[in-house]
Amino acid sequence: MSKPMICLRVRPLRKWADVAAATEHGRRVRKAAHIDLTRSQMNEHYVFDPDAVQLERCETPADITRCLRARAGELGAKWHKSAIVATEIMFIASKSFFTRSDGTVDTALANDWSDACLRAWERLFPGQSVAARLDLDETTPHLSVFFLPLHERRYRSQSRVLRQPERTRLKVSHNKAFGDVKGPDILAMLQSWLAAEMQAAGFDLVRGQRVDETGNGNKTPAAGRRALAAARQLAEDIEEDALAKAAERFEDTELRINQRLREVQAQVVDAKQKIMARHEKNQKNADELRRFRQELVRGFEDLQRDREELLDQIRILDRVMRDIARQLGVEATGSFQKRLRAISEALEDRQSGGGPAYRPS
Repeated sequence: MSKPMICLRVRPLRKWADVAAATEHGRRVRKAAHIDLTRSQMNEHYVFDPDAVQLERCETPADITRCLRARAGELGAKWHKSAIVATEIMFIASKSFFTRSDGTVDTALANDWSDACLRAWERLFPGQSVAARLDLDETTPHLSVFFLPLHERRYRSQSRVLRQPERTRLKVSHNKAFGDVKGPDILAMLQSWLAAEMQAAGFDLVRGQRVDETGNGNKTPAAGRRALAAARQLAEDIEEDALAKAAERFEDTELRINQRLREVQAQVVDAKQKIMARHEKNQKNADELRRFRQELVRGFEDLQRDREELLDQIRILDRVMRDIARQLGVEATGSFQKRLRAISEALEDRQSGGGPAYRPS
């Protein structure tokens, strides 16, 4: 795992309005998404003490505008009419440097680190820092130092004799201190200087990677937040566009589904009507079959009754024939036809006088 890094950021405060905004930010006047206001009371504040000639802790956030003007007045420094007002120096270390094993921030370590940064900076630029703030209510602790960048301006006149041929006046000039042609080299040296100071103070922090090594441009946390906000806005725009397109597709799909549903419903209604018609036809056929069956049953019952009546008549006739055969002394055996013929012949013989009657062959 790589060692935690430390870096230094330099941001010009171009106008007094920027200084006032920095004061308001320190006082947490405006809410910000990256700030946990429940932890803001943990922030540490520093202000320049003229007696100690250095930054000392104070209870409340400093009025940076008043501090700048007061210190400039003490030093006799002046601002050009359009000059950059002041400089904010931000000390930033890797989040892992401050994070305990349980994931919480080690505030004691952050305070020790902040004091070490301030001592090193005061040794490099004594008496020019007017206020500072250690932010512990954001994602990563960081130290902001509000700095009066001074430049010694010497006046020499070759055209006329001055009362003081060489005199020095202090001017507030961010560009002379950190900008101009040598600005990038100065900032690069400050990064290496800060890493060495931290190592000397006992903090295992290494210099951050150079821009030409990472290929990434240096950005302040505010610029990073603006870039993140822009990315979020872009993501929201993309999401909104995607939702709009999805809504259009959904509406189109819904229309096609409804159209298809109406077609299916029409087909269902048509099929239902056909089924009902077929059912009615089948019901009619079933009724006809039922009536035909009932007629068959009634016909069968009539035949059964006729059969029973016929059998009754046959039985009666059979008894009568047996009685007649017994009276005539005729043996009545065999089939009904034989018995009937035997009785008929006996009656004919009796009518003929007792002899056998003539029967044509």
